[in-house]
Amino acid sequence: MMTGLLCLMIASPLQAQEAKTQQTKQQQTKTQQTLQEVEVKAARIVDRSDGKLFLPSAAQLQHSANVYQLLTMMPMQGLKVNAITRTITPVAMDGSVQIRIDGAKATANDLAALDTKHIRSIEYIDNPGVRYGDGIKYVINIHMRRSTQGYDLGLDATNLLTDWRGSNTVYGKYNTGNSQFALSYDFGYKDFKGNRRDETADYMLTDGSVERITRNDLENRDRNFSHNVQLTYNLADTTDNVFQASFATTLDHTPTQQDVKLITTRSLLPTASVLSSQTATQTDRSRDFSPVLDLYFFRHLGSHQTLLANATTTYIYSNAYSSYDELSPYAYKVDGHTWSLWSEAVYTNRLKPFTLSAGANYQQKYVDNTYTGDVVAQTKTVTSQVYLFSQLSGSLWHFRYTAGLGYNNLHYRQGDYTYDFHFLRPKLHLSWVIDHHFTFSYSYEVSQWISRVAMLSDTRIRQNAREWTVGNPDLRQPKRREHTWRLAYSAPSLYNSLTAYYRRNPHCNMALYTRTADDQFLYTQTNQRGINMFYVLDEAQWTVVPDRFIVNANAGIYRCMNYGDAYKHHYTSYTGGVTAQLFLGNWSIVGDFDGGYRWLEGETKGNNSATLSFQVGYQLRAWNFSLSCLNPFSHDPRIRRAELINADLHKTDVLHSRNDGQLLSLTVSCQLSGGKRYHNISRKNRQKIDTDTGIIR
Repeated sequence: MMTGLLCLMIASPLQAQEAKTQQTKQQQTKTQQTLQEVEVKAARIVDRSDGKLFLPSAAQLQHSANVYQLLTMMPMQGLKVNAITRTITPVAMDGSVQIRIDGAKATANDLAALDTKHIRSIEYIDNPGVRYGDGIKYVINIHMRRSTQGYDLGLDATNLLTDWRGSNTVYGKYNTGNSQFALSYDFGYKDFKGNRRDETADYMLTDGSVERITRNDLENRDRNFSHNVQLTYNLADTTDNVFQASFATTLDHTPTQQDVKLITTRSLLPTASVLSSQTATQTDRSRDFSPVLDLYFFRHLGSHQTLLANATTTYIYSNAYSSYDELSPYAYKVDGHTWSLWSEAVYTNRLKPFTLSAGANYQQKYVDNTYTGDVVAQTKTVTSQVYLFSQLSGSLWHFRYTAGLGYNNLHYRQGDYTYDFHFLRPKLHLSWVIDHHFTFSYSYEVSQWISRVAMLSDTRIRQNAREWTVGNPDLRQPKRREHTWRLAYSAPSLYNSLTAYYRRNPHCNMALYTRTADDQFLYTQTNQRGINMFYVLDEAQWTVVPDRFIVNANAGIYRCMNYGDAYKHHYTSYTGGVTAQLFLGNWSIVGDFDGGYRWLEGETKGNNSATLSFQVGYQLRAWNFSLSCLNPFSHDPRIRRAELINADLHKTDVLHSRNDGQLLSLTVSCQLSGGKRYHNISRKNRQKIDTDTGIIR
C-alpha cells in the first residue's frame, strides 16, 4: 500500500496531464453517447391541441414504397388507409379527408409524385378548426424536407391485369436559381363490361293496385377516359416569401355507352299477372373540359406572423347526351358553362400563450346550363359566399384547447328564386391529458351542409317510365350540431381510441317521393324534420414487431334516426375490419378485410359489401413494384345494395361486378433525382378546384 502511494506522489507532471486528457475524452464520449441515446429514444408521436405530429423513423421511410404504405404505419384513429386501393376514408363515414403537402391541398397526382424518403413529419389533425370549412373531419399535412434535388423525373402507373382500367402519371421538375418549373401528365381509362344491376320496384298506384317492374341488365358498358396536364411555376427566396402560378387543364370523356335492360311489368294487386315484357336501351355520353388558373402568395411578417393569399378561377364546359326508351323514347342534351372564383386570405400570429389565426374566404359561381330535346330548360344560377373566421388554440396545464367562430353569408339567385342565408359557426375542442397513457377529449361544432347546385335548379329529368328527378330552388341550408367524446390510450406498441359521436341535423335536406294523379313518381329534396345519428367506434393499432409487423382493427355500432314529414325510420348497424402489414427487407405484404358499411338516410337503406384484398410489393433501387388482388375468392361479387322503403314506392337495387371479382392489378413506380439543391416551397394552402357542373344526371 505504501509503495502504491509513493508511486502516485512521484508521478511526473506529463503522466498527470495524460490522465486528465484521457478523462476528458471519456467524458466527451459519454456525452456523445448520451446525446445519441436521446435522439434514438425521441418521441415519434407528439400530441397537439388539434391532433398529433408523427415523426417517421428511417426504417418506416425505407419500407414504404408509397405514401399510403407509410400512412398505414401511423396510428391515425378515425381513418382507414388502404395501401392496395390507395384510398383514405373515415371509418365512420361521417365526413371527408383533406390531404395536404407542406400545407398545400394535394391531388392524387401530387401523392403519386411524392418521394417518401424526403418526408420529414406527418401532421394529423382529427379536430380541424373553423378555417377548413364544412364537412372536413380530418386533415393530413405531410411535411417534406426543406430541400430536394435539382430535378425530379418519375412515373406512377397502376393498371389492371384482369380488365381495362388504369391510371398512369408522368412528371418532371426543374430548378434554376430561386425558380422551379414542374410539368405533369395523367392519363386514366376504364372500359368495364362486367357490371350488372338488378332492380325491382313496387309502385302503389292511385287506384290501389300494385305494379311491380323489374329492370335487369342484359348488357352493360361503363367506360371513361381522362387527361390532365398541369404546368406550375414557383418563385421562392430564402425568407419563405413565395409566389406560385399553376395552370391545369382536364379533359374527361365518356364515349357512347349503352345499357340494355330486360323490363318486365307485373300486377301484384288485385291479381298477379304479367302485363308486359320488353327490352330497353339507355345510352349516355358526355365530355367535360376544364382549365384552372391558380395564383398563390405567402409572406412572413416577422418571426411569428404569416400572411397568405390565394385565388383560383375555374371554367367548365360540359356537353352531355342521354336517352332511354323504356315504354316510350326519351332523350335530351345538355350544353353547360360554369365559371367560379375561389379566394382566401389568412393571417396567423404565434403568440406565447396561444396561436391566433383569422381570415376571410370569398366564393362566387355562375352556372348556365341549357337543356334541349325532351327536356327544354335553361338553368342560370348565381351563388356567392363570404366566410369570415377567427380562432385561438393553445394549452394550459394538463389541458389543450381550440376555440373558433366563423360567420358565413350565402347568396343564391335563379330567376325569381333568391335568398340570403346568414350562419354562425362556433367550434370548441378540449382535451385533458390524464397521464402519460390516457387522454380524454370533447368537441362541439355547428356546421352547415350546402346542397349540390344541380338539386337547387328547377329542372325536371325523367329516369324511367315511372320516375322523375326534380330540382328544388327553395332548398335552404341546414345546420348540423355535432358532439364527439374520445378516450385514447397510447403506449409504445399499442394505440387504442374509443369514440362516441352524436349528430343532430334538424330541418336538413331529405329525399321526398310524391305520386302524381297520372301515377308518376317524383324524387326531389325538401327541408324536413331532420336526421340524427349516434355511433360508438373502437380502433386499435398493435405494433407486433417495430417497423416489421403492424395490425390495425376497428369495430363499431351505428344508430341512424330519420324523421321525415310523413315517416320515422330508425336503423342499427355494425361494422368492423382488420389490416395486417408485414415488411421483410425489400418485400412488403399487406392483407385487408373490410366488413362493409350499412346506413339509413331518409328512406334509403344502403349496404356497401365486405371486401378482401392482398398486396405484395418489392423495392429495387428507385423502382417499386406491387401486385394486388381484390376479392380473390369471388368471381362476381356484390358491390352494393340499396333499398327504398317509401310508403308508395318500394325498390331494391343490387349491383354485381365481374370486373371487381378476382381482380389483379400491377403498380410500377420510379423516381429519379439529381442536380443542384433547391429550397422547397412551404405553401399553406392551395387551389380549390371546382368540379360541380350543376347538371342533373
